[in-house]
Amino acid sequence: MNRRVVAQGWPPSLDPGDPGGVHDLDRLPDERARTAFDLAVVRLADLRGPATKAELLDRIASDLEFPAWFGRNWDALDDLLIDDDGRAILVFWHDVERLPAADRSTARSIFADAARARQEAGLRPLIVWMSRSTPHEDPPMPSSATRVPDRIRGLGKVHHVALIVASIEVSLGLWRDLLGLELESVMNIPPDRVRIAFLAVGESKVELVQPTDDSTGVARFLASHGEGFHHVCFEVANLAETLLRLEIDGLELIDTVPRRGAEGPVAFIHPRSCHGVLVELIEAAGGPSWTSLGF
Repeated sequence: MNRRVVAQGWPPSLDPGDPGGVHDLDRLPDERARTAFDLAVVRLADLRGPATKAELLDRIASDLEFPAWFGRNWDALDDLLIDDDGRAILVFWHDVERLPAADRSTARSIFADAARARQEAGLRPLIVWMSRSTPHEDPPMPSSATRVPDRIRGLGKVHHVALIVASIEVSLGLWRDLLGLELESVMNIPPDRVRIAFLAVGESKVELVQPTDDSTGVARFLASHGEGFHHVCFEVANLAETLLRLEIDGLELIDTVPRRGAEGPVAFIHPRSCHGVLVELIEAAGGPSWTSLGF
């Protein structure tokens, strides 16, 4: 066992409330040491040099047995790392420098925040060991990326504008009763831990979003910003192709693949790439992702 591993504490203590965190190592423990844990008390992720955000999140989702609704986005990763199933979470991440620096920094921050949150909640720890690699250029886009058709370079109509609210019932007193918008539906979305309402306005909608769990990103947004504008959603014909085009164009995607939304396949673009605005995309009814996602 190399001395840097021993210095970080090996084997780690995995009792509820024990500290976790993110540790940089020159070399990870050998495979025998990494797999010697009791799977009744730990979940293990062995990440071997993911080169893209999508590859990183796919491997985490597979190894940690995340639910099928996981949308391969940072907010969902944050929430799922804090969810408690009684086990510790151990992540071994090889060749971390293969991942672009911005994504690597975001992942590190999410892991560190989740580790602190788990300790404060008295849960078994989240511990991440990251091995260094020789710096090199980010991997090139696949050659097929240059053949994205021009027809996906335009957005469709505004599908909805989303507003964060503390209470849907109270907010309906304004939007429905005073302003006269027609209430289409109210529903709970358990995977996202929110309750939503859609009100029709012309060809578009207003979405009211009420958090149902104080630990979610939506709840934290409400606590820090108060009620008000959250995101705008545009309709697209083919969501998967649109996401590919946007990634090629250099936009930072929260979701790199379509995921299930309340009204169809959806994905989000990070506000850092949209002048501070959170942008959602939804695939038009009958598009290819509707079938693949089981609508």
